[in-house]
Amino acid sequence: MVRVIVFSILIGLLLSSCSTGKKALEKGDYYTATLQAVHRLRNRPTSKKALNAIKDSYPMALKYYKDKIDYALKINSQFKYSEIVDYYEKMNRLSDEISRCPATLNIFPNLNYYTSELAQARAFGAEEQYSAGLSSEKENTRASWKEAYFYFLKADQFVPGYKDVKERIPIAKYNATLKVIVEQITVPKNYQLTADFFLNQIIESLTQNRPNEFVAYYSPESAQNAGIKTPDQVLEMNFDEFTIGQVYDKEIIADVSRDSVVVGTVTLPNGKKINVYNTVKAKLTTYRRELTSKGVLDVTIVDFLLNSVLVERKFPGQYVWFTEWGSFNGDERALSKEQLALCNKKPIPPPDPQQLFVEFTKPIYNQVTSFLRAFYNTY
Repeated sequence: MVRVIVFSILIGLLLSSCSTGKKALEKGDYYTATLQAVHRLRNRPTSKKALNAIKDSYPMALKYYKDKIDYALKINSQFKYSEIVDYYEKMNRLSDEISRCPATLNIFPNLNYYTSELAQARAFGAEEQYSAGLSSEKENTRASWKEAYFYFLKADQFVPGYKDVKERIPIAKYNATLKVIVEQITVPKNYQLTADFFLNQIIESLTQNRPNEFVAYYSPESAQNAGIKTPDQVLEMNFDEFTIGQVYDKEIIADVSRDSVVVGTVTLPNGKKINVYNTVKAKLTTYRRELTSKGVLDVTIVDFLLNSVLVERKFPGQYVWFTEWGSFNGDERALSKEQLALCNKKPIPPPDPQQLFVEFTKPIYNQVTSFLRAFYNTY
C-alpha cells in the first residue's frame, strides 16, 4: 500500500513538472503557461497541447506586460520604473526561453528583446530608489536608515555603482544596526569560577548565526575600540546562584545466575566424555556515586538611553555527575559482559567545581541562545 502511495505521488510530481501550460493559460497566468509549454516542448517537440498553449500564451503574456507598463506610467507611482524593470525582464526571459527551444522557434521566428527599454527603465528605476534612500536618510531613525539601506541596494542592483551608492550603503547599514554591548558575566563568589567560556560561546553563537543582520554584538572592549559610546542596548547575564551538593552513594545488591553453563565433564562407560551443564550463581553489588550541581542564570536586556529593562528571564540549570562500579562474590560466569566490565571499574573522584560549572551551563546555553535569537529577530 505504501509503495502504491509513493508511486502515485511520484507520478503526480512528474506530470506537474511536464505540464503543457494549458491549465496555467486557463487561469490567466500567461507567463507560467509559456514557460511550462516551452519546457514540455523541449522534451516532446510534437506535443499538440503544448504547441496550442504557447501559440496563445506568449502573445497574451507580451500584451499583458505591455498593458502593465502603460498603466504604471499613467498612474505615475513612486516606483513605477522599478515595476517596469520587472515587466521587461520577464518579457526578455520568455523570449530567451523560446529562442532555446527549436519547436517554438518555428512558431515565433522573430523574437523581440526589449534591451534598450530595459536599460532605460533600470536607469530611471535606480534614480527612484536612490531618491527614496536620500529621503529616508533625512528621517534619521533606525527604521528609516534600514529603508535607505535597501533602497540604495536596489539602486545599485539596477545600475551597479550608481552615483555614490557604494559609499552610502555601508553608512546606512551602520546606522540601521542595533548595537548591543554584552557585559561580562558575574558568577557567585563561593567558588573560584570563571564564565568566560560561556560568554564566548554566547557571543560566537550570536555573531556567527545571526538571526538578524541589523543587530551587532560587542564586548565592552570591542565597543570602545569601535568608538561606540552610546549603544542601543546592554545585555547583562548573571549567575544568581550556583551550588554543588553533597556526594551521594547508592548501593544495590542483586543475585544473578545463568543457566546451561558447562561446569565439568563426565566419562561414559564407553569412554566418551560429555559436558555437564548446571546453573551458576553470584551476588552482584553495584555502586553509584552522584554529585549534583545547579544554579540559575539571570538574563536582562536594558535600553541604554532610557535606562529601562526591556526584558528579563531566568534560566535554571542542573548537572548530575556520576560514576558507577561494582563487585561480586561467586562464579563470574553468572555475570554478563556489561556486569563484568562494571566490576572491573574503579571509583573516580568528582570533577573540580570549575568543570562542574562548565557542564551545568551546557543546557542553559541552548535555552539562552534560543531566547536571544527569538528576541533579536524582531529587530
